[in-house]
Amino acid sequence: MAILGYLMFGSQLQSQITLNLPTNTLSSKVATYTVLVNPLSKYALFLKPLVDAIESQLMSTHGKRSCSAFTGSLLLCSTVLVALTIPYYEIFMSLVGAFTTVIGSILLPCFCYLRICGACVDLGFELVVIRSTVLMGLIILVVGTYTCLLQIFENLYM
Repeated sequence: MAILGYLMFGSQLQSQITLNLPTNTLSSKVATYTVLVNPLSKYALFLKPLVDAIESQLMSTHGKRSCSAFTGSLLLCSTVLVALTIPYYEIFMSLVGAFTTVIGSILLPCFCYLRICGACVDLGFELVVIRSTVLMGLIILVVGTYTCLLQIFENLYM
Protein backbone atom coordinates (compact mmCIF):
# COMPACT_ATOMS: atom_id res chain seq x y z
CA MET A 1 0.00 0.00 0.00
CA ALA A 2 2.83 2.37 0.87
CA ILE A 3 4.63 1.68 -2.42
CA LEU A 4 1.46 2.27 -4.46
CA GLY A 5 0.79 5.48 -2.52
CA TYR A 6 4.30 6.73 -3.23
CA LEU A 7 4.00 5.83 -6.91
CA MET A 8 0.69 7.70 -7.14
CA PHE A 9 1.53 10.83 -5.11
CA GLY A 10 5.33 10.98 -5.11
CA SER A 11 7.00 13.13 -2.49
CA GLN A 12 3.66 14.82 -1.69
CA LEU A 13 2.49 11.65 0.07
CA GLN A 14 0.66 12.32 3.37
CA SER A 15 0.72 10.02 6.41
CA GLN A 16 -3.02 9.30 6.31
CA ILE A 17 -4.48 7.86 3.13
CA THR A 18 -7.54 10.09 3.32
CA LEU A 19 -5.33 13.20 3.24
CA ASN A 20 -4.11 12.19 -0.23
CA LEU A 21 -7.59 12.01 -1.73
CA PRO A 22 -8.96 14.90 -3.79
CA THR A 23 -11.31 17.05 -1.76
CA ASN A 24 -13.94 17.78 -4.40
CA THR A 25 -15.04 14.27 -5.46
CA LEU A 26 -17.91 12.30 -4.00
CA SER A 27 -15.88 9.09 -3.69
CA SER A 28 -13.22 10.77 -1.54
CA LYS A 29 -15.91 12.23 0.73
CA VAL A 30 -17.49 8.78 1.12
CA ALA A 31 -14.07 7.28 1.96
CA THR A 32 -13.35 10.02 4.51
CA TYR A 33 -16.72 9.64 6.23
CA THR A 34 -16.31 5.86 6.28
CA VAL A 35 -12.98 6.26 8.07
CA LEU A 36 -14.61 8.64 10.55
CA VAL A 37 -17.59 6.37 11.30
CA ASN A 38 -15.52 3.18 11.68
CA PRO A 39 -14.22 3.89 15.24
CA LEU A 40 -17.71 4.83 16.40
CA SER A 41 -19.14 1.54 15.24
CA LYS A 42 -16.25 -0.38 16.81
CA TYR A 43 -16.83 1.45 20.07
CA ALA A 44 -20.51 0.52 20.08
CA LEU A 45 -19.84 -3.12 19.20
CA PHE A 46 -17.07 -3.36 21.77
CA LEU A 47 -19.19 -1.98 24.63
CA LYS A 48 -22.52 -3.66 23.81
CA PRO A 49 -21.80 -6.87 25.80
CA LEU A 50 -20.67 -4.77 28.76
CA VAL A 51 -23.83 -2.65 28.63
CA ASP A 52 -26.01 -5.76 28.40
CA ALA A 53 -24.32 -7.34 31.42
CA ILE A 54 -24.68 -4.20 33.54
CA GLU A 55 -28.30 -3.72 32.48
CA SER A 56 -29.21 -7.30 33.31
CA GLN A 57 -27.84 -6.82 36.84
CA LEU A 58 -29.65 -3.50 37.34
CA MET A 59 -32.88 -4.58 35.64
CA SER A 60 -34.33 -6.28 38.70
CA THR A 61 -34.35 -3.13 40.86
CA HIS A 62 -35.01 -0.34 38.33
CA GLY A 63 -37.05 0.15 35.18
CA LYS A 64 -35.66 -0.68 31.76
CA ARG A 65 -35.65 2.86 30.37
CA SER A 66 -33.94 4.49 33.34
CA CYS A 67 -31.47 1.60 33.53
CA SER A 68 -30.49 1.91 29.85
CA ALA A 69 -30.04 5.68 30.00
CA PHE A 70 -28.00 5.47 33.20
CA THR A 71 -25.76 2.68 31.91
CA GLY A 72 -25.04 4.34 28.57
CA SER A 73 -24.34 7.71 30.17
CA LEU A 74 -22.10 6.17 32.82
CA LEU A 75 -20.02 4.29 30.24
CA LEU A 76 -19.70 7.35 28.03
CA CYS A 77 -18.57 9.56 30.93
CA SER A 78 -16.12 6.94 32.17
CA THR A 79 -14.62 6.56 28.70
CA VAL A 80 -14.17 10.32 28.35
CA LEU A 81 -12.62 10.49 31.82
CA VAL A 82 -10.17 7.69 31.01
CA ALA A 83 -9.29 9.29 27.66
CA LEU A 84 -8.53 12.60 29.37
CA THR A 85 -6.50 11.19 32.25
CA ILE A 86 -4.43 8.40 30.67
CA PRO A 87 -1.52 9.65 28.57
CA TYR A 88 -1.22 8.21 25.05
CA TYR A 89 -4.77 6.89 25.14
CA GLU A 90 -5.01 7.07 21.35
CA ILE A 91 -2.07 4.70 20.93
CA PHE A 92 -3.61 2.30 23.43
CA MET A 93 -6.92 2.40 21.56
CA SER A 94 -5.13 1.75 18.26
CA LEU A 95 -3.61 -1.32 19.91
CA VAL A 96 -7.03 -2.55 21.02
CA GLY A 97 -8.58 -1.65 17.65
CA ALA A 98 -5.91 -3.42 15.64
CA PHE A 99 -6.10 -6.47 17.88
CA THR A 100 -9.88 -6.78 17.69
CA THR A 101 -9.98 -5.96 13.97
CA VAL A 102 -7.51 -8.71 13.05
CA ILE A 103 -9.27 -11.22 15.23
CA GLY A 104 -12.76 -10.22 14.08
CA SER A 105 -12.14 -9.80 10.36
CA ILE A 106 -9.34 -12.27 9.55
CA LEU A 107 -8.86 -14.99 12.15
CA LEU A 108 -12.38 -15.61 13.45
CA PRO A 109 -14.01 -16.07 10.00
CA CYS A 110 -11.30 -18.55 9.00
CA PHE A 111 -11.69 -20.56 12.20
CA CYS A 112 -15.48 -20.55 11.90
CA TYR A 113 -15.29 -21.69 8.28
CA LEU A 114 -12.93 -24.50 9.22
CA ARG A 115 -15.21 -25.52 12.06
CA ILE A 116 -18.31 -25.56 9.84
CA CYS A 117 -16.89 -27.02 6.61
CA GLY A 118 -13.74 -28.75 7.74
CA ALA A 119 -15.45 -31.76 9.26
CA CYS A 120 -17.70 -32.55 6.31
CA VAL A 121 -15.40 -32.39 3.26
CA ASP A 122 -11.77 -32.65 2.24
CA LEU A 123 -10.76 -29.02 1.62
CA GLY A 124 -7.52 -29.56 -0.37
CA PHE A 125 -6.27 -26.31 -1.92
CA GLU A 126 -8.87 -24.35 0.01
CA LEU A 127 -7.26 -25.48 3.26
CA VAL A 128 -3.90 -24.16 2.06
CA VAL A 129 -5.47 -20.76 1.32
CA ILE A 130 -7.21 -20.66 4.70
CA ARG A 131 -4.02 -21.61 6.55
CA SER A 132 -2.12 -18.95 4.61
CA THR A 133 -4.75 -16.39 5.56
CA VAL A 134 -4.52 -17.39 9.23
CA LEU A 135 -0.71 -17.14 9.08
CA MET A 136 -0.95 -13.70 7.47
CA GLY A 137 -3.45 -12.62 10.15
CA LEU A 138 -1.16 -13.82 12.93
CA ILE A 139 1.79 -11.94 11.41
CA ILE A 140 -0.30 -8.76 11.14
CA LEU A 141 -1.44 -9.23 14.74
CA VAL A 142 2.10 -9.68 16.07
CA VAL A 143 3.62 -6.84 14.02
CA GLY A 144 0.75 -4.46 14.82
CA THR A 145 0.89 -5.26 18.52
CA TYR A 146 4.67 -4.87 18.58
CA THR A 147 4.49 -1.53 16.75
CA CYS A 148 1.85 -0.12 19.08
CA LEU A 149 3.69 -1.30 22.18
CA LEU A 150 6.91 0.20 20.84
CA GLN A 151 5.15 3.55 20.33
CA ILE A 152 3.75 3.42 23.86
CA PHE A 153 7.15 2.72 25.42
CA GLU A 154 8.87 5.34 23.25
CA ASN A 155 6.37 7.97 24.36
CA LEU A 156 6.60 6.97 28.02
CA TYR A 157 10.37 7.20 28.22
CA MET A 158 10.92 10.34 26.15
